[in-house]
Amino acid sequence: MNVLKSLLIVGIVSVLAACGSSPQQKKDTAEARHTEEKTKTLKEYKECINKAKQDTAKLEACEYLLKAIDNTPTPAGS
Repeated sequence: MNVLKSLLIVGIVSVLAACGSSPQQKKDTAEARHTEEKTKTLKEYKECINKAKQDTAKLEACEYLLKAIDNTPTPAGS
């Protein structure tokens, strides 16, 4: 019975160790999400500019999207 428990514990620990993400993988994932968000915001900015045309008030509102892109913090550890 003790051998069975030992094998079960070793198996569970092995599975958990294999499933864990490395710090580099977590960093890469965070950077990819960050890039996707910046790209999405940039698309929104371009659409906003196209819709605003010559309306100064609307163009100024679009500038907040551009500022959001510039002020977005990078993922931790970068």
